[in-house]
Amino acid sequence: AAQAGDVLRLTPAQDWQSGSVFSTNTVSLAANASFSTYFQFRFTSPDTGFCDAPGVCGADGIVFVLQTVANNVGGSGGGIGYFGIPKSVGIEFDSWKNDFDKGSSNHVGLDVNGSVNSLTQVEITEADMNMGDIWNSWIDYNGATNLLEVRLSRSGTRPVDALMSVTRNIALDLGSTS
Repeated sequence: AAQAGDVLRLTPAQDWQSGSVFSTNTVSLAANASFSTYFQFRFTSPDTGFCDAPGVCGADGIVFVLQTVANNVGGSGGGIGYFGIPKSVGIEFDSWKNDFDKGSSNHVGLDVNGSVNSLTQVEITEADMNMGDIWNSWIDYNGATNLLEVRLSRSGTRPVDALMSVTRNIALDLGSTS
């Protein structure tokens, strides 16, 4: 990943690329621990990719991943940098319609154990993520209730309502139940 100013570029605008960025701080989910994170992302240069519908061009997207394996990247292309990472949970921001995406080219999905076939996914109707806008994402997990919430907006204001809300024992998915 190349860094330019306050921007971290995961991949160049070329076909079949994958990249990753990892925090060196571990997050413990023991004893019903919780976490919250906020980040921004932007998909640029959509005209350099393929098109999966008229006027909808670009690439596959990104995944926010919790994993216990190491700092490695999963499969490229439709693998969205996540495919094949065991003992993991991923929140995908998917901007390409693959056969396994339930007909959607613009959604947020919950992935586990390196599978990009989302357990659940929610269509993003605000705008197409491939249009070059800056997107703001808030991901919150309550370890006491196992509630995972994802908020997404082009506005810098945190939405009151979650785009995706799922009850999931992430510690169990990661194999760390103590």
